Amino acid sequence: MLSYINYYVAQVDEMDCGVAALAMVLKHYGSTYSLAYLRQKAKTDLEGTSALGLMKTAESFDFETKAIQADMSLFEVEDLPLPFIAHVIKEGGLLHYYVVLSIKKNQIVIADPDPTVSITKIYKDQFASEWSGVAIFMAPKPTYKPVKEAEKASLWSFVPTLLKQKFLVIHITLAALLITIISILGSYFLQTVIDTYIPNKMTSTLGIVTLGLLVFYVFQAIFTYTQNFLLVVLGQRLSIEIILSYLRHVFELPMSFFATRKTGEIISRFNDANKIIDALASSIISIFLDVTIVVVMGIILMIQNTTLFWITLMAIPLYIAVITLFVKPFEKLNQKEMQSNAMLNSAIIEDLHGIETIKALSSEHERYQKIDTAFIDYLKKNFNYVKTDTLQQAIKLFIQLGLNLIVLWVGAILVTHNELSIGQLMTYNALLAYFVNPLQNIINLQTKLQSAKVANNRLNEVFLVDSEFTEKRAIKRAEQLVGPIKIENVSYCYGYGKNVLEQINLTIHPGEKLTIVGMSGSGKSTLVKLLVDFFQPNEGQVTINQHNITNIDKKVLRQTINYIPQDPYLFSGTILDNLKLGNRTNVTQSDLIKACELAEIKQDIEKMPLQFETLLDEEGSTLSGGQKQRLTIARALLSPAKVLIFDESTSGLDTITESRLVEHLMTLTDKTIIFIAHRLSIAKKTNNVIVMENGRIIESGSHDDLIAKKETYYQLINN
Repeated sequence: MLSYINYYVAQVDEMDCGVAALAMVLKHYGSTYSLAYLRQKAKTDLEGTSALGLMKTAESFDFETKAIQADMSLFEVEDLPLPFIAHVIKEGGLLHYYVVLSIKKNQIVIADPDPTVSITKIYKDQFASEWSGVAIFMAPKPTYKPVKEAEKASLWSFVPTLLKQKFLVIHITLAALLITIISILGSYFLQTVIDTYIPNKMTSTLGIVTLGLLVFYVFQAIFTYTQNFLLVVLGQRLSIEIILSYLRHVFELPMSFFATRKTGEIISRFNDANKIIDALASSIISIFLDVTIVVVMGIILMIQNTTLFWITLMAIPLYIAVITLFVKPFEKLNQKEMQSNAMLNSAIIEDLHGIETIKALSSEHERYQKIDTAFIDYLKKNFNYVKTDTLQQAIKLFIQLGLNLIVLWVGAILVTHNELSIGQLMTYNALLAYFVNPLQNIINLQTKLQSAKVANNRLNEVFLVDSEFTEKRAIKRAEQLVGPIKIENVSYCYGYGKNVLEQINLTIHPGEKLTIVGMSGSGKSTLVKLLVDFFQPNEGQVTINQHNITNIDKKVLRQTINYIPQDPYLFSGTILDNLKLGNRTNVTQSDLIKACELAEIKQDIEKMPLQFETLLDEEGSTLSGGQKQRLTIARALLSPAKVLIFDESTSGLDTITESRLVEHLMTLTDKTIIFIAHRLSIAKKTNNVIVMENGRIIESGSHDDLIAKKETYYQLINN
């Protein structure tokens, strides 16, 4: 089984099992790809990766693929091509993938992407109870060439970050060194007291030396405070470098990233980043200080007594053995704990966002039970990690105490043979702590560095997803986008599913007022999201003023076309803060009031105690749904956008307010306005109506023209 280790790839998040299995097969044939890249290629979503997604991805890498439905007789076939991917249903109904590596008499060697299982043998009966019968075979074509994607950034990539803080590192190391020197002087004072001052009754000298040492201890306290203070400063600066760079990167990721990952999985990386910071700070002290102290103290101890020093060195192989013994368990336990924490975060965030629905359905107990289960699972995994860590610490303590005991025993024998004084023995024993403690610090780096390695791997899977602003696009000025929007032969599907848009052709002229209607699921929202480049069409193209949308800078595009979703989102802060978000330059107070008047929200704001300075909490929960919608419409009117897309953005309004608001919007001759509406009263006011059904445009024209046809639109109106 050791021969398979080099091909093993662990999943990072729960939904990565499919792409991790694919990565193992690819690695077997000499190609290495990051899971982030494979997720993107396989179109992994919140449900995981489909078998079709795995096959399409493998085929794009020049592999032949074949999926079959079989039974256990498959494993009796001679020369069965290995490895292959097997789809399984694990305990609890979890859909999962294994990589079948080899087949023994009664056992099958599998690679489970779950790192807590890794490569293992399972009996055929157990495999049969889990296997869904689906097997995916992959083999390279004659034209296949192995590809090695750029390696992930290792912990060494943080060295430049540390070098930026060299001033702090030097001062922390210097303070720690001075603390150690004073402690060593204290140990030698003990030797002198026992061997010289007490036998010779040198009381006056003893008092002077004691006073001098007391002054040194004052400085030691100051140096200790300085060291701890600077360590806090260093930790905060590393947090800025690592955590904020992660957050900045997350903000720049495309919508497809957020559509395929749970919020908890993204947020849990912040905890992971803290493990990296802790490991880096500890590494600095160990590399720059502990190693120096171990070498210096080793020399001092050898000078003090060679025999005792060689006994001391005998403990080092024991410490190394303890480290080696716990490497694998810590790696698995770290991964388990981090995954469980991500799932717990996701469950809590989901329920807090849906608390109104939970209350309305009186389902607090059921939802609490789900979180309770996730929390208990996290506690178990955290407990297992702490239990293992505590066991390792206990073994290390036993080695240290055993070493002290042996040193005292051998030292006492040396004292009885007059080869060592009592003061020298006591001093050696005191100095031993200053040799063993930094040695243990170096050894303890093992667990921290392992945690950091796992955390870094999880962070990398986000950093390896390209920012949507990485690609340089030629069109960078809004003036270049003044012209018609054309959707030409556009088809789109989510993942490898059925097309939700099919051969769409549409032209929207500047200043046009357009309504898109159709039954739920007809593709209306998907269509308009293509206009702001949230997603890109699988076929066809979208152009603005004859410029392909893929050539337009995304920030410029979204400043030109503003998408206002059905579910309005307001941020904590004042009403004014929310209205100013994404504003065009030089917005005046009169512009602000005008926008609020057009959005029919001005009177509501004036009735509030602090008016525009009224504080809103998270998501503006103190406002009604209609008020929130009108505020987001006012915010859109203050943006520089010349094209406004309202995706059911007036659904929370009463018919009278909605009618007035829509009439206001119709007067904006300088803006192109697209409504997605279920209420067909809006369609009557616009000069063009598009009717969609099953991802296709089936009718278009004015309200009166479509009524006259007496087809789908006519039926929608009458129903």
